[in-house]
Amino acid sequence: MERTPSTTEEHNWKQTSIDYHIIEVGEHEFSYWKNFMKHSRTCHISHRVKTVVYYCDIHGHTKSETILDEIIHSVKHDHD
Repeated sequence: MERTPSTTEEHNWKQTSIDYHIIEVGEHEFSYWKNFMKHSRTCHISHRVKTVVYYCDIHGHTKSETILDEIIHSVKHDHD
């Protein structure tokens, strides 16, 4: 028989897993100067997303939270 928790009981959240995903989100052109000449390049942008899963052993519930962990540019440049 499954235990039915009372409404006054607190959750006992424990982290059970962390997962990272890289999502390609687009690209943009940027200009830079080299040897007195203006050049253009394409920078590819990715987002690293972190998902954390929690489990409450008292109630048998799970919850998760997802956050943007990092914005990754394929080329180092100024972000004007």
